[in-house]
Amino acid sequence: MKKFLFILIIFTLSISSSFAKDPPKKYLDESYIFKNQQIISWPEKIGIWENIETHGRISQNSWNLRYEKEIVRDGKYSLRFEMRDGDCHQRDCERDNKAGRSEVSFQGDYPKSSKGHVGNVWYAWSMYIPEGTDHMRPAYTILGQFKMPSAYTEQLKRVNSSGFDEDCPEIPILFKLEKEGLTLVKDGVLQCEDHERKIILPIKTIHNKWHDFLLNVNWTDKNDGHVDLWINNKKV
Repeated sequence: MKKFLFILIIFTLSISSSFAKDPPKKYLDESYIFKNQQIISWPEKIGIWENIETHGRISQNSWNLRYEKEIVRDGKYSLRFEMRDGDCHQRDCERDNKAGRSEVSFQGDYPKSSKGHVGNVWYAWSMYIPEGTDHMRPAYTILGQFKMPSAYTEQLKRVNSSGFDEDCPEIPILFKLEKEGLTLVKDGVLQCEDHERKIILPIKTIHNKWHDFLLNVNWTDKNDGHVDLWINNKKV
């Protein structure tokens, strides 16, 4: 069976292991399966990331999403994601490419300096990508995305090419693993069209190490919008 996985931990600059608490014991059981649209109570302070919720079509196997205690960047835990060949759930199984997912969303409050979904916001997280996490075709390996609100997407009236009717999500920032390395896709609409893309981590530098991300975005529909990204203290 083909197998690929990646391990991801999310944290903000203000996180400290002194805030760490123990999560519910069931979360630490390797046989535990996180249900779809389940709120995960994270035991550490994570700033504006706030509520963590599993995707409505997250694959239903114990290995798809777990708490990790051995490979940790900061604090006591990380989130471990793993997908194996054939893993899918509900409508994802109807896709022509059978692309399933292990996915969570972060739905926190924006800082007071911003207005709604508009404003200058900083994000920080770290990602560990072990050997064996590779570019997948005809599926795709997405390691993070920033997605527009559903109300905005509905205005576009687009239909994607995934094999069934579904509005194309408007994704201003997308991190996708390609054969050349980790790429940042800006102003992309997944499955419908891609726009500007750039390799931000060459494939030879990716595996078996932590990578620290620092992202500054001015979310706006005006001309002063910007995206600045640092990886491992280097602006990319």
